[in-house]
Amino acid sequence: MSLLLLINAIVVGGEVLNIPEETWNLSPEGAGGTIIDSGTTLSYFVEPAYEIIKEAFVKKVKGYPLLENFPILSPCYNVSGVEKIDLPEFEIHFADGAVWNFPVENYFISLEPEGIACLAIMGTSRSSLSIIGTYQQQNFHI
Repeated sequence: MSLLLLINAIVVGGEVLNIPEETWNLSPEGAGGTIIDSGTTLSYFVEPAYEIIKEAFVKKVKGYPLLENFPILSPCYNVSGVEKIDLPEFEIHFADGAVWNFPVENYFISLEPEGIACLAIMGTSRSSLSIIGTYQQQNFHI
């Protein structure tokens, strides 16, 4: 099942990210827009949104070594030995005024026993659409 959503803003660590408004709009060709999908595991955000989100986390995450060239997911951090990981908040603001605040375990994947935490969001081309996947939907009634 999927539902079309209208995103107004993405917030990382209290900062509204400067993502162009047209990123979230449907194009005349039918590209763009955002859906929530129960058949997709991770979330995918179109460019330039993904790169802006990723860079916001890289800028705001402090105290954990960044792992360069980790396959597939990025950014990833060495969090071995850390009991409670402290990472910036992640929110999606929708056009109807609703705000979705995610708990950290819904937007960072912990890889055990390696002690690695990776952003559970990936990028996709602008000609596609953004998808909020099941990993972010965990423990929410949709």
